[in-house]
Parts: sequence; C-alpha cells; structure tokens
Amino acid sequence: MATFMGFDFSVLTGWVPLILVLGGFVAVSKLLGKLAKGSAEKILKAIGILGFFVGIILLITGIVALLSQSFDIASWGLLILTGLGLALKPLSRVPFAALFGLVAGAVCAGLLYWFFPLPATVLGLSSFWIYLIVFLVPALLVFLLFKFAEDVMKLFALILGSWPVVTVLGVLCILQGILLFLNRSLLALFG
Repeated sequence: MATFMGFDFSVLTGWVPLILVLGGFVAVSKLLGKLAKGSAEKILKAIGILGFFVGIILLITGIVALLSQSFDIASWGLLILTGLGLALKPLSRVPFAALFGLVAGAVCAGLLYWFFPLPATVLGLSSFWIYLIVFLVPALLVFLLFKFAEDVMKLFALILGSWPVVTVLGVLCILQGILLFLNRSLLALFG
C-alpha cells in the first residue's frame, strides 16, 4: 500500500478517470487562456495557476497506478507526463542548487562554530577566514552537484511545460479519462 503520513494514496487509483479528465482540462486551459479575451481569459488563467497542484496530484496518482499495475501504460504514462508538464514549469524557476548549496555551507560552518569553536587566530590566520572556507567548500560542491539536476529539470520543464505539448497531453488525458469511464483505453483504439 502506498501510504504517506497516514494517507493511503492507493485510494487515488479509483479516481484515475476523473483525475485524467481534470488534469486534461487544466492542461488545455493553458492554451485556451492564451486565446480567450476578457473575463474568460481571467478564469482560464486562474485555472492554469492551479496547474502546479493538479500536476502534483497527477504525478502521485500516476506513480500509484504504476506501482499497483492496475492500469495500462497509456493511463499512468499520461498521468506522469502531464503531471510533470504542469508541475515542473513553476518549479524550474526556483534556484534549488543555490538554496541547497547555501544550506549545506551554513550547516557545515555552523556545526564547526558550535561544536569545535576556533580561537581568534589559527596559525596567524583569522578564524573568520577558516569559517568562510568551511562554508564555501561544501556550498560550492553541493551547488555543482545540484546544478546539473536543476538544468535537467529545466530542460524537461521547457519541453513538457510548453503549451503545445501540454495541450496535446491534456487532450489525450481527457480522451483517456472518458474512455476509462467506458472501460476502454486509447491503446485499444490504436492496437
């Protein structure tokens, strides 16, 4: 069972068709928000803002559906890809590498300061410079490690988060969700 913090995520597998349709409408609303004018544009853009949270729900549901093996590849594949497309776009703007590097450097310098306090000078060098080196070395190493992951995430966000790809994924999600209500699948139509 897929449980986290007392919540049983396997419940989401019963809602897969509805979650696909919901995710599809949110994904398509990104394109419709660009085309609409007036109050419809504002409503569609508000729906598009919910895209991050709907993307997280799609990702969780897709992973649970994949692990439970209760759905075909079209269902969990669309859930995961559309979820990534909706969730990665806003996350790609957060500088995770810099944040993690800053935290790692601060933790290392803080631990040295609290558990092994240095005298004012060490070998004629001010302890400030030693603390600064202890901050910079882990901060730079962690930054470099996470910068690659951050750039890969930005690449996926650029591809999957673009409105043409998200729109196609959204339409496919809506079709798959409707077909699942009818006990069919997109794979059955093409296979």
